[in-house]
Amino acid sequence: MSVKQIARIAMMAAMMAVVFTMFSQVLYLEAITLTIAVLALTFDRREVFYAALVFTLVNMLVQGVSIWTFAYCLIYPVYAVVFGSLKAKLLQHRWAAVVLVGFCSFATGQLLDLPFIVFSPKVTLIYIVMGLKTSLVQGLLSALEALFLLDPLIDRLEKLERK
Repeated sequence: MSVKQIARIAMMAAMMAVVFTMFSQVLYLEAITLTIAVLALTFDRREVFYAALVFTLVNMLVQGVSIWTFAYCLIYPVYAVVFGSLKAKLLQHRWAAVVLVGFCSFATGQLLDLPFIVFSPKVTLIYIVMGLKTSLVQGLLSALEALFLLDPLIDRLEKLERK
């Protein structure tokens, strides 16, 4: 891996950390999924995967090791691979990218509740049902974010990439 790639990975991870921290203060507003999508649709899939992994590990160090921060280590890098793998189709059909961002944002809330199945399937079911409203609102807001911000953000990053 070249120094340029490592620097790009570090910059993407830092961007994810800033976005995650900024938007974690606003209820229902989650922008990390959009950020990962924009990066994956602009840069190399492997680089975005590593950046998401670095971000989640740094996030775990800052927020502490918990079920949620550990789950982030699994969820966000997978999202980077999903968006990166579907890059050609999603760039061709932007509406599909908007829907996928909304779905992934919705799924994040639901996936974060799954580790509680270790304690009890009933506890997991309660968490999923209680979090369903929050996840639906979060997914819808993320889809709206993508609807309005996906193209401008990709355009800006592509301009930076060309320089």
